[in-house]
Amino acid sequence: MANIHRLRKHRMQRVAKRSHSARRLRGRLFLASLGVLAITVVVSVGTTGLFVYRSYANDLVPPTELIASTGTGSSVAVDRNGRFLFEFLDPLAGLRDPVALEDVSPYLIAATIATEDASFYDNPGINVQGLVRAVRENLPTYLGGQGFGEGSGGSSITQQLVKNVYIEQEERFDRRLERKVKETVLAIELRRRYSADQILEWYLNQIDYGNFAHGIQAAANRYFGKSASDLTLAESAMLAGIPQAPTLFTPVLPENREAAVRRQHEVLARMVDEGYISPSQAAEARAQPLESPLDYGSFQLKTTKFDISAPHFVFYVEEVLRKMCAKEMFRPPENLDCDEMLGQGVLTVVTSLDLELQRIGEQVVEETLRENEATTGGHNGSIVAIDPNNGEILAMVGSRDFFDEEIEGQVDIVTSLRSHGSTMKVFTYLTAFEQGWVPSTLVNDSQLILEDLEGSHEINNWNFSHLGEITVRRALTESVNVPAVRTVIELTEDEVKRTIHRFGITDIPQGRFCGNTITLGSCEVKALDMAFAYATIANNGVMKGMPTVEDLPEGLRDLDPVSVLQIRDQQGNIIYEYQGPQERMVIDPPYPYMITHILSNDAIRWSQLALPFPAAAKTGTSEEFRDSVILGYTPDLSVGVWMGNADGTVMADRTFSGSGAGPMWNTFMRRAGEHLELAGRGFSVPESIVVSECGQDPDGDDGSSGPHSEIFVEEEPLRKPSACRAPGQDDPLFPSKPPVRPSVTTPTPESFPPPLDDPAP
Repeated sequence: MANIHRLRKHRMQRVAKRSHSARRLRGRLFLASLGVLAITVVVSVGTTGLFVYRSYANDLVPPTELIASTGTGSSVAVDRNGRFLFEFLDPLAGLRDPVALEDVSPYLIAATIATEDASFYDNPGINVQGLVRAVRENLPTYLGGQGFGEGSGGSSITQQLVKNVYIEQEERFDRRLERKVKETVLAIELRRRYSADQILEWYLNQIDYGNFAHGIQAAANRYFGKSASDLTLAESAMLAGIPQAPTLFTPVLPENREAAVRRQHEVLARMVDEGYISPSQAAEARAQPLESPLDYGSFQLKTTKFDISAPHFVFYVEEVLRKMCAKEMFRPPENLDCDEMLGQGVLTVVTSLDLELQRIGEQVVEETLRENEATTGGHNGSIVAIDPNNGEILAMVGSRDFFDEEIEGQVDIVTSLRSHGSTMKVFTYLTAFEQGWVPSTLVNDSQLILEDLEGSHEINNWNFSHLGEITVRRALTESVNVPAVRTVIELTEDEVKRTIHRFGITDIPQGRFCGNTITLGSCEVKALDMAFAYATIANNGVMKGMPTVEDLPEGLRDLDPVSVLQIRDQQGNIIYEYQGPQERMVIDPPYPYMITHILSNDAIRWSQLALPFPAAAKTGTSEEFRDSVILGYTPDLSVGVWMGNADGTVMADRTFSGSGAGPMWNTFMRRAGEHLELAGRGFSVPESIVVSECGQDPDGDDGSSGPHSEIFVEEEPLRKPSACRAPGQDDPLFPSKPPVRPSVTTPTPESFPPPLDDPAP
């Protein structure tokens, strides 16, 4: 038994020994396999990495050489007669004409390094610490298939230079790993080939400092009117803080000023931390005002004027050109994309603007406001003028003064959303005319209370009184609110919106709730769209313009106002030319003519805006007197005028548009008439319009104003009671008469009751 136990124990020991040896052997084989695999992976990754590195690095050329191969300079915009408007910003202008690093203030250099890349002189082109942090924050989302995440970046100065010069604009905000690898490789290779000082010089000459300034020399001049070599510590700290987010930190925008001051202080603190300046120097810089007339605390600055005419129009054209290019209406110069063509393509853009008419508009805005702002409380104004015959924009005064921060002059009122008050009523009555109404249709002006989610709401007229039963002609002439709202209720808001859409208003989609007060301006629209729509009314329903560059939903307009007439390349070759307007009949001619007949015969005189030549006008005042608007036209000019405050501050009580924007519109139209030689031509009358002689005018003050005439659509039955019967309709009160064709469309202007306008409730 003992031997059996000894034998069994011995065998077990032998088995255990063999098993241990086998495990050791398998372990060695496994480690050897891992080693071979690791070597294979390293070799493969290294080979792939080397291939990727070389594929990017081999194409690297100096920034100046790259710039020379991709474009030679910026483009210019001129008016229709070839007069200079603006040279478009070239983001690489600083690299085309660089300032040497030794000619840049040492304060600015130190502030930039401390803020953007403290290890700049020691790193190999990438901020390793920042890059590790960025990978740690972004890698989880990348592995989740969502791109390279939204965590913080870790870009060095060299990487920022690479991104702005070597990476295509559409790829710069691509957060995929492949783009980051390309940027990193190019940064390392750039740093390997060139000195840190050379890279820093390139960087400072191309970085965006906001306020239309690319490069430190442009920024120093634009902000402080001095050379980059003369920047003080306080000025340098301000400028060095801007590139991180130019739209947020440029202090020329009033809403940015507090953030700009905080950012300046952060830069000074970093300079202290890095040992560039002492705490006392930082404190002195923080307390130092920056010389300029506009004071906001210890930080003073204003927008420096630069060479530009019609600035709001120019920047509107810039956006239109990019959209035209994107829709392949023309091809940009070779090697340039749609975002680069203006800055680097050396194009000449001939615009539709009439610079002389533009200057007339600017003068009228300034003169009118200077004369009236003390009493009205309106400190800003705008004018837009369109030729109805071709849709061309002839003038666009976006504000009183583009460079005046106190009135927020850089806000373009012409393309901003604003309430246009009762100028919207024309679309309500156009809808009604299509459904069998006429100017003599009777409407009810009596107390009207609407129920909504906030409770009861009474619709008020401008004078808080009611006229009873009146005609559409009088309701539109005197801009009476209640009948207009009642008309929307009867027709439905959706029907009125469809008319608004047909006439080119793009900002009131069917899904947007405006309510029945849509006719009083409850939904905001653009002045440019309104002037375009009124030009279509002037054309008896024919919209004229160019194919739209906007991506608009189905059912909205497919034509736009015209702002670009021709584009020529550097060699003078025409790469785009406006071939004349396309046309769309958006409504049958008699109905817009009815609007014109009312506005040109009655409304323009009632509001005391009559001109020495045929013209039509409609007033509009928004709630609480925030917006004062006039829309009007002749057969050859459609003009929208606005007065108010860009920030929406209310004007003085009872600043109705007849006495607010009215003088501005009237003065501009008279001067424009002289410049464009508008006098003489009347509005064309559609063939289907006929005249009926009626009895006493039901809108006369005492009911005894005597016989008058009214217009109708021939052989079109009336759908509602009218103060006058159409020719050929059998009625004992209005005997049948043969059709009479109107011989004139607009009477000679004469005296009329004082202007009384309507604030929308």
